[in-house]
Amino acid sequence: MAKIAYIGIPAHGHTNPTLPVVQELIARGHQVLYYNAESFRAKVEPTGVDFRPYAAALPSEREISEAMNEFINASLFMSSMGETLAPFVLDEMTREKPDLILYDSTSMAGYIAARTLGIPNICLLTHFVLNGSNLGFVPMARFFWSAIPHLPRLMGWKRRMKARYGAEIAGGITEYADLNIVFTSQAFHPKNTFIDDRFHFVGPSINPATRNSTELSDGREDSVGRPTQSGEGLIYISLGTINHLDNAFYHAAFEAFRDYPAQFVLSVGKNTDIAQLGDIPANFTVRSTVPQLEILQQADAFITHGGMNSVHEGFYYGVPLVVVPHQFEQLLNGKRVVETGAGVLIGDKAPYGRVTPDELRSALDSVLTDAKYRENAVRIGETLKAAGGYSRAADEIEAFIGIREPA
Repeated sequence: MAKIAYIGIPAHGHTNPTLPVVQELIARGHQVLYYNAESFRAKVEPTGVDFRPYAAALPSEREISEAMNEFINASLFMSSMGETLAPFVLDEMTREKPDLILYDSTSMAGYIAARTLGIPNICLLTHFVLNGSNLGFVPMARFFWSAIPHLPRLMGWKRRMKARYGAEIAGGITEYADLNIVFTSQAFHPKNTFIDDRFHFVGPSINPATRNSTELSDGREDSVGRPTQSGEGLIYISLGTINHLDNAFYHAAFEAFRDYPAQFVLSVGKNTDIAQLGDIPANFTVRSTVPQLEILQQADAFITHGGMNSVHEGFYYGVPLVVVPHQFEQLLNGKRVVETGAGVLIGDKAPYGRVTPDELRSALDSVLTDAKYRENAVRIGETLKAAGGYSRAADEIEAFIGIREPA
């Protein structure tokens, strides 16, 4: 059996899909070393991995999320984090000598260590494959314009990385591998001429068992569920693990749906003081956290920030979406939702996420009254399930290192 090291970043959206995969690899007899920030230990250790915290102090996930609002900020942030972590990860891999390195697509330290030491490696993508061709002219022009003031800093970083690791080792912020595992279906992924046979689409990695330790409904599960009143639907609202500090959005939702003929479950995150939200409508159940996978199995619609995990989970259970993006990557996801006819997109102009009560109500009306949205959500969900999920990802990993025949 193989010794496998995973090199991640401190972001829940990038971590959640890996947990069922590493748990499956361990069940098949492999040893897995899992590198991430110390704050992720409680989330990751229940899978059975050998958790290894990074030695360096890392930014919080909220700081990472805020940097993701603009491409240039994300580039600066990820380049800095990669430069900080690369020496530590290289030392660790030199000592541990794993048979294989798995690395998050934004974890430069992973590919630098693998290339330097000649260790077989696989890139894991929890987002769409991005290479510029599918971003559009306006976003790319905006990126290049915003990058001009930061060019000296970026060029200095590039020079340092090349001097330390060599030009053939230190590439860009995202470097793809000979095998790239993409956690979506090819049917849902936007068309992209850059994609070739190095990219294998395995669908979302969903296993409720890996979420139980971190997704609790704060001891009040009895009041979170499908309403018993005849004729009422259930609407789930969540802005994910980061963007939940948007009280203006919550107040807009309260105003939009105070008299709406449905029950609403709203997850606001652990950092939001529910008592400070003011007058909560009677048809709302508000919790710090809820078991999202359970709620989605009962929901009639999902109002979401459009993070890839949330989009996948909604479609996995055939739930149509109202996407309210709070950063650029979520905007791309929302546009793809619209293209597939499985939901609607609002709040899509910078600054993202700003919506009125009327916009919210109109969007929800649309996905509830037009059957095509649910039909398309179910259709996309079937493609996600058919892609194979975490078991298929483990198969691909084993095939890559010669333990099983390629699919």
